[in-house]
Amino acid sequence: MKNRLLINLLLITLVVCLGMIAWLKPGHEAPKKTNLAGLDINTIQHIKIERTAANTIELKRLQNQWYLTQPVNTLALAGKVERLLKISQIKPTTSYPLEKQPLSQFGLDTPTVKVSFNKKTLNIGKTESVQSRRYVSNDTQLFLLDDTFLHHLTAPVDAYIDTRLIPNNGQIIGLKTPEITLQRQEDNTWKNIQSPTDELSSDAVQMLLDEWRFARAITVTTKFDATPTEQIIISLYEQPNLTFHLIKQKDSVLLVSNDKKLAYQFSDTKYKKMTTLPRLETPNA
Repeated sequence: MKNRLLINLLLITLVVCLGMIAWLKPGHEAPKKTNLAGLDINTIQHIKIERTAANTIELKRLQNQWYLTQPVNTLALAGKVERLLKISQIKPTTSYPLEKQPLSQFGLDTPTVKVSFNKKTLNIGKTESVQSRRYVSNDTQLFLLDDTFLHHLTAPVDAYIDTRLIPNNGQIIGLKTPEITLQRQEDNTWKNIQSPTDELSSDAVQMLLDEWRFARAITVTTKFDATPTEQIIISLYEQPNLTFHLIKQKDSVLLVSNDKKLAYQFSDTKYKKMTTLPRLETPNA
């Protein structure tokens, strides 16, 4: 009896093994799970986020840079775009055919957010009550996803804006602020127009200009109350000048771009570094 049971177990094991071999034989691959958008991440050139409780946001990739095109035109924050692109690459573990049934039970009749990657649109609904997973759908499928991404889609517009004051680390050839006016001369030396008799150290000037080239704002906002007063002009090599208007606050300053009407916030300490030539120690003789 024991021998017969052992033989039966061996036969069952053999059948299972042969089935696996037949399934995994060369030329026969298990079906791969596709991502939500059905797109390779490198082919995505356009993202549109339609929100019920906030402005619609659009982003476009131009020459490997991402730009906001709606509701403002400016360089987009690279880290934020990267997180948006990762949403398109989520591979659902649970999906169902989107059959003819009331979408209201999933919150998909009026989605919280619609996000499109190129022309592939995903509708973001409510969460289910058991595991708090979120309902998401495309044209044909209903998905249940871990609820870890919605905050990236509902963030305020400000969160998508690049915080760099000077995109792409442009080469500065002139700087005019209320505190100092630097101008590069034809022989590549520098002159402080406000105090032309001062002898300037090239190293000190470059250190000051680097404060501007690599400056990142604490926040960037499209909303500000005070009226700008004094002007700051940054001249760039083979690029248009950048003009900002200065708003002084209690412990910080706002630099409001003349063309984009964006307000870049910096601490008083940072602004002082950006407008004061550093003192370099002279080596002992």
